[in-house]
Amino acid sequence: MRGAFYNSGKLLKFMLRRERINSTLWLVILILFSVALASAMADMFDPAARQALAETLQNPAMIAMMGPVFGAENYTAGAMYSGSMFLWVAIAVAVMNILLVVRHTRADEEKGRAEVIRSLPVGRMATLHSAMILALIVNVILAVFTGFGIAVLGVESMGFSGSILYGAALGVVGLFFAALAALFSQLCASSRGALGYSGATLGLFYFMRAAGDVGNETLSLISPLGLAQRAQIYVENHWWPIAILLAASAIVAVVAYRLNALRDIDQGFIAARPGPRDGRLKTPFGFSYRLLRNSLITWFIIMLLLGASYGSLLGDIETFVAESEFYQRVIGANDQFTTAEMFVTMVNSMAALTCLVPILMAALKLRTEEREGRSEHILTRSVCRIKYLASFAVPAFVMSALFQLATAIGLYISAAAVLDEPVAFAFLARANLVYLPALWVTLGIAVFLIGALPRASGAVWAYFGFSFFTAFMGRMLNLPEWLGRLSPFGYIPQLPIDEVRLGVLLTLVAVAAALTALGFVFYKRRDVAF
Repeated sequence: MRGAFYNSGKLLKFMLRRERINSTLWLVILILFSVALASAMADMFDPAARQALAETLQNPAMIAMMGPVFGAENYTAGAMYSGSMFLWVAIAVAVMNILLVVRHTRADEEKGRAEVIRSLPVGRMATLHSAMILALIVNVILAVFTGFGIAVLGVESMGFSGSILYGAALGVVGLFFAALAALFSQLCASSRGALGYSGATLGLFYFMRAAGDVGNETLSLISPLGLAQRAQIYVENHWWPIAILLAASAIVAVVAYRLNALRDIDQGFIAARPGPRDGRLKTPFGFSYRLLRNSLITWFIIMLLLGASYGSLLGDIETFVAESEFYQRVIGANDQFTTAEMFVTMVNSMAALTCLVPILMAALKLRTEEREGRSEHILTRSVCRIKYLASFAVPAFVMSALFQLATAIGLYISAAAVLDEPVAFAFLARANLVYLPALWVTLGIAVFLIGALPRASGAVWAYFGFSFFTAFMGRMLNLPEWLGRLSPFGYIPQLPIDEVRLGVLLTLVAVAAALTALGFVFYKRRDVAF
């Protein structure tokens, strides 16, 4: 067995060098987000607003989405922070670990890198061993800096022990999903399969937790997400869920190590499914459909559930907003419209920005295909470049409208169940679809960068972050209006408060069309960029 792990240390140094940017960015963003939000949330809500929030969260829809409300009888800033934020940060940590482990195991085998490394004096299990040690290092750094960072703030009700527990809980959740990704990297024959199964299992654990929190708690205890929430951070501060998750992570990792010792390189225990026999992959659109199908269907369901979860709040929204200065600042005041309609306005804005994530990922999938060298094989054949780019861009534009409709449908269904006079579906559809010009401008920027500046195409995510910041924080921080106008979302009317200016919307559509057209022109002329 010693020979199986030979030179794992040197391989770990190589992986650390490869991860110096990627993992550093993940860690900085997650740690700063956790620490900054802990301080901000403590200042935003007074005790009365926190109690109102606790009462609002104690309905089945919100419990299913966020988890049980611990410490509701005395809802401190710490209890509110862990109850509102821990689950979402834990999911982000799980995604980081899945990508990290698959990138250094199954993906390297798929690209032929592992075969080159194995030709050197390296043990057959050194790659997996080094990747797991790397995941351990990343999660320990995350746990330590997050825990101590929140503790240093000195926020009342966020004591040292609770803060350390918060960081440790994030770390063990990350370790569990790192081990899970290592397991699927042995079972699957491709990185896409390993990522797909790992992501699907993460989604399954989320829905198991949701079902358990509103019904049978045993399901929540089986899910690592639900189990970690039972630590009751900043309330009871239980450490036993951390110990159970560590043991579960070790068991899954041992199984992954055993499977790695049994299989041949570049092979998996789950056979790859054969492709369709009817020739659907012979066209660019058939090829992109095959690549994007699962992701787009999943995000459609997510947008539907997102709308439904916010719609379930409308029954208690009048009381909640009346007792919360924070939401009064976010939503604003207007005697002409109900609080429910004002709340829906805020929800539509956030849903539109959330919708940008999957449609940008769909458009930028072409760049992934280029970097991996697969586009080169396609474009050497009789494939039109315009059709090839269109096969990724067109689904993104179409799905932007479908995602907005999914949000409206979810809002309408859940609002009809909690309101005596539900909001009209026509209004909800119009209030969501009005954001399409802004979505299309951002998509147009992505397509333009793919065609003109392919190596800088990732910069569209920075622009997305800027748009998110100005749209969400602009009213709270009283940012200047001109700053918001640098984003296309700054020109979108918030129905029913603002009037629709058709000329402005048509101008945004024209800008989106021009950017997209320029992207196609430049893509037709340029070489494949790696």
